[in-house]
Amino acid sequence: MGFCIDEISEDFSKMEAIKGRTELAGILGNLFLRCDEEEIAPLVYVVQGQLSPPFRGEPMGMASRLLIRALSEVKAKKTFSDLNPEEAKKMEKSLDVMLAHLGDPGALAQEVLSQNSPSRLSFLDVFRILERLSQMEGEGSQVDKVSELATLLSRLSPLSARFVARFVMGKLRLGVGDSTIIEALAVSGGGRATKSIVEKAYNICSDLGLVGRKIKQGGLESLSSLEPSPGFPIRVALCERLSSGEDIIAKIGRCSIESKYDGFRCQIHIIAGKVEIFSRNLDSMTSMFPEIVRATKEIFGNRSAIFEGEALGIDPETGTYQPFQVTITRKRKHNVLEKSLEIPLRLLVFDLLYLDGVSWMERPFFERRAKVETLFGAEKFDILEVERPPAGVIGSSRLIFTDEASKVNEFFEEVVEEGFEGIIAKRLDGIYTAGSRNFNWIKLKKSYQGKISDTLDLVIIGYYLGKGQRLKLGIGAILAAVWDRDSKSFASIARIGSGLTEEKWMMLSAMLREIVVPERPVDVMSDVVPDFWVLPRFVVTVRADEISRSSMHAAGRDYLSNTEGTPEGYALRFPRMVSFVRADKKPEDATEVSEIVSLFDLQRSLSQRSQREKPSSVRK
Repeated sequence: MGFCIDEISEDFSKMEAIKGRTELAGILGNLFLRCDEEEIAPLVYVVQGQLSPPFRGEPMGMASRLLIRALSEVKAKKTFSDLNPEEAKKMEKSLDVMLAHLGDPGALAQEVLSQNSPSRLSFLDVFRILERLSQMEGEGSQVDKVSELATLLSRLSPLSARFVARFVMGKLRLGVGDSTIIEALAVSGGGRATKSIVEKAYNICSDLGLVGRKIKQGGLESLSSLEPSPGFPIRVALCERLSSGEDIIAKIGRCSIESKYDGFRCQIHIIAGKVEIFSRNLDSMTSMFPEIVRATKEIFGNRSAIFEGEALGIDPETGTYQPFQVTITRKRKHNVLEKSLEIPLRLLVFDLLYLDGVSWMERPFFERRAKVETLFGAEKFDILEVERPPAGVIGSSRLIFTDEASKVNEFFEEVVEEGFEGIIAKRLDGIYTAGSRNFNWIKLKKSYQGKISDTLDLVIIGYYLGKGQRLKLGIGAILAAVWDRDSKSFASIARIGSGLTEEKWMMLSAMLREIVVPERPVDVMSDVVPDFWVLPRFVVTVRADEISRSSMHAAGRDYLSNTEGTPEGYALRFPRMVSFVRADKKPEDATEVSEIVSLFDLQRSLSQRSQREKPSSVRK
């Protein structure tokens, strides 16, 4: 028979009131358990604020003006176009005032529809109407959208109208992240102990709706048969950090060493001549990089493959790599062809994950790398040749194999001198661990004594109004956090109030106001209380002078408690933003607590070494 939309809304209402993530996952897991095979994937997508897997499209994000007009139609019991101009203007103004007072489009819809009866619509009825709404385009579509939305809202109970209104504006606000959905799917399939099975499946396909449907069809056992498939992005493998060539060789022995490039990390999929390009954040970049699409088709024809590489901007005259600030201008929706001629891209391939129907993820890296060079050539691109054929856009990345720390350090110094970020070392027998950070891959970046030269990617979890001129901007500082993989939460590490222009601060203020929540989100750990909490959605890049221990911040507090018996966490000294919001990174891609611990240990060892190397007269 299927769920009535009001049943879903009642569970959503319970979830709104919960502060604990475990209890939240329990309610959601029970909801997943009760739904049927046809409902599970749409329900998962809706909880994610989507109508399809996130890599297939954006949230609906309908303009508030369209919702206001739809509610005007419901209130007046006539279409907006049938209202006389004065009546329409008065109605809109009245609803605008109500929205400003309530601060929530869902609360506004609930108020306007407060006399409605319980709805007879099923969840799938509503989902299909929303799908139809999202697909309306072209001339006259705005009028049709308003009319369709008004008809839908008029058939909903007040509670269901609240959540549908939020959903169409991209503001569902359930406080549920992917990690909570993974836990809930585990609960529905066999208990929290099975969470790692669900997470592994998700890392392979990046589609929690698909994972949920497979659990419904064949139980958790069916997830073991889930294999990589072109068109479904694989969540990228991540690096751990070490501080020297000696540490790297001691940790993994003989390994490969390659440059750490500063460009776009791309995952390229091809099947039956169709190419898709995904960012590390699982966003589609296919239309932005036409030269990579053409080159991939030329190389593979009708074969199928999934491979990873770094796309770097090239100076057409010199053949040298462009800095990231130039390369990033290729990420655009308009004037793509003109920009591709101005800043051509070169893709340096470093891994192969799938080929002709067979997964390569479980094969050791040395096998995967050998196949990369068979497919793309072992030639290392140094000079951009004029009139190079399309396949020349793609080549294999530069690397060496060694078991000598001195060779690692020499290569590191060489690539840093060439302007690259550092190096990546890879365990030769290591498999590709999707979505995981471990010592199969290790990065070594530029560092110097006394300060952190490596930047950190932090998630904004709240903001402060500020004083004086900053008060006029609507924001004075942000509260930022790192990702705690163990607890699946964001732990506070710094209050940051510098690094952006006034214009950027105003833009950030407007973006954060859209995701303000009344209480600390369930997946946020922080004793520091900002003026406003926000959903942990936006990532910014930050530089700081050093990492210190802190009784205020939560980052690493559990780690220190376990190892040293103290309640202290970590904090950043003199942090400042060096980027605006990173559109290429998801919150879970942020710097992790384990990385902060490693950087703190590195900082301390460098400081101690510096003290030992000082002349005794200076130490005194």
